[in-house]
Amino acid sequence: MRILFLCYRFNSLSQRLYCELTERGHEVSIELDVHPDLMIEAVDLFKPDIVIAPFLRRKIPQDVWRRYTTLVVHPGVRGDRGPSALDWAILRGEKMWGVTLIEATEEYDAGDVWAWREFPMRFAKKSSLYRNEVTEAAVECVLEALEKFGKGNFRPEPQERSLWNPKMGQDVRRVNWDIDTTDQVLRKVYASDGQPGALSVLEGKEVYLYNAFREGSLRGRPGEIIAVRDEAVCVATVDGAVWITHLRERGKGTIKLPALRVLPHIRDRVPEVKIKPWESVDFPTYREIVYEERNGVGYIHFNFYNGAMSTEQCERLREVVRYAKRRPVRAIVLLGQEDFFSNGMNLNTIENAESPADESWRNINAMDDLCEEILKTPDKLTVAGIQGNAGAGGVFLALTCDLVFAREGVVLNPHYKNIGNLYGSEFWTYTLPKRVGWEKGREIMERRMPMSSREASRIGLIDGCFGRTPVEFREMLRTKVEGFVRSPDFVKFIDGKIRERTDPSWLEMIEKCRREELERMKLNFYGFDTSYHIARYYFVRRTPHFRTPPYLALHRRSAYPR
Repeated sequence: MRILFLCYRFNSLSQRLYCELTERGHEVSIELDVHPDLMIEAVDLFKPDIVIAPFLRRKIPQDVWRRYTTLVVHPGVRGDRGPSALDWAILRGEKMWGVTLIEATEEYDAGDVWAWREFPMRFAKKSSLYRNEVTEAAVECVLEALEKFGKGNFRPEPQERSLWNPKMGQDVRRVNWDIDTTDQVLRKVYASDGQPGALSVLEGKEVYLYNAFREGSLRGRPGEIIAVRDEAVCVATVDGAVWITHLRERGKGTIKLPALRVLPHIRDRVPEVKIKPWESVDFPTYREIVYEERNGVGYIHFNFYNGAMSTEQCERLREVVRYAKRRPVRAIVLLGQEDFFSNGMNLNTIENAESPADESWRNINAMDDLCEEILKTPDKLTVAGIQGNAGAGGVFLALTCDLVFAREGVVLNPHYKNIGNLYGSEFWTYTLPKRVGWEKGREIMERRMPMSSREASRIGLIDGCFGRTPVEFREMLRTKVEGFVRSPDFVKFIDGKIRERTDPSWLEMIEKCRREELERMKLNFYGFDTSYHIARYYFVRRTPHFRTPPYLALHRRSAYPR
């Protein structure tokens, strides 16, 4: 089937649907929402069997939906209408929510229903619900609808009742420290996560709040910053406290940054409350990295917002890896977090630096230091457990491990070129061809498109995928790893690994890979071609696209048959 996606951005949901459909043999082309006339042009060029809108912010032109069956993914239950569906569900504390696949009409979200799914609502941030429950429900809805469409005789159900919910404004999202309880603060920040953030005042400055965590021990005057940890700030509420990891100053052109980079002046007067990654605590709090041991295996959980890893975060994670290497464990497992494993370098902190080129160089060297620390682990099994999506350097961070497993439904973007033709590092010139060969490796790097964990496992990029939910994945991974380290095969594996990783020729080859990759990266950062700096600038400021790139739009490639 020929399927055209209309998207505001080719976001996580759109990428997951793309993987699911192309792997089932469908031909999918993507048109970004640049202008209504270009949407009409796209259907004229591609002549799809059906149009699907996974993520849009404006009406689909009448000339499209009158000529082609056009289905819109709405992140709300049947009868819910409006652009802030998930936001309102979180703020209202809905116990059940869902996804509805609606036929496009003149009115927003008012068309007939082709499919729907419902799910229990976690008390979690919007982006996490979107990447997990909403995405899984949307995939099921789209697959069901395509089956119905293919039969040719399906008649969708009219919506009997509908309720229009307006776009949620800052009058609702705004956090008032003098009256909002901890639960209310968390709910407002969760409902505003990603975009647009929850507006508030800290230290006399209007800022948007992102990525909040409950604090169960510290207390203070409401609105007062009472502690800092790993560049996050702890703010007292009327009945407790919350950690806020990221802020954005109110104003045009500002970007999200770790909280202490927005409020640097508080470093000298607010206490830093440290908790070592391997310490156990019996109260809720924010912890960027947590290390635990079980049955001879060390597990490293690292919770980096949106999967972006700044220079300092790479250094902190490397220290925990070094700690684990000194422990009497047989294996070390990198687990990341449920929403993201890693997306590599932190482009926002780079963009904010006095010299983005210099900070890019620091950041990629810190990433390489971390990757090298993992590679040079001769006497222990290293495992990457990819619970959430991974992109660019994050994929290749995982590939530095001996074994790589991912959850079903995870989307991987194992390439760098979408950010200004970056060459890439993290030892990809060693790990990628080792797994798939040079020919397949070049194809992956040049194609610039997402890949499902199922496809990655099929081609040998990773060692397997399993588990529908993060909880199920972690339990199955624990069973697999802990079983292997107790098996006779483990001793044989470690003996072989020690021989390889202590061989001077292997060590020389690894150093050569890093040196040659960084020579190419230095040209990206300091050379005459400024593509990387331009792409980064647009990316961190979420600048809308001015065209759909040909690698997304099959219908806009010159060689595409029309």
